[in-house]
Amino acid sequence: MNVTIKLLLENLVMLLVNSKFAEIVARNENGRLSQAEIEEVLNDYPGSITLPPDTAYDTACVYDVYDEHTEARKVEFDLWYGDEVSDLTLSADIHKNDRGGFVISIDDIHVL
Repeated sequence: MNVTIKLLLENLVMLLVNSKFAEIVARNENGRLSQAEIEEVLNDYPGSITLPPDTAYDTACVYDVYDEHTEARKVEFDLWYGDEVSDLTLSADIHKNDRGGFVISIDDIHVL
């Protein structure tokens, strides 16, 4: 996995685990989900969300979205609850912004 993509994913997961939902929204990383929707889906899943081990990010599925201008990618990553991998999946979009830097935004959080 591209180092930049991994760092963006790690940072977003860290914000989710630490319940920094307002910060996610302030950074425009919430995508199509509202702060309340993010909180609800994470709180409705049984147990407590936890940080995955660093090696877990190697299991993320990264798909190219064929847009050469933005170098867009779709990422699917299984979140961890109670220090174990769960079937609650974070779907995120990654692309270059107008300034040429990569940004991440949540597409969905769902049981897969």
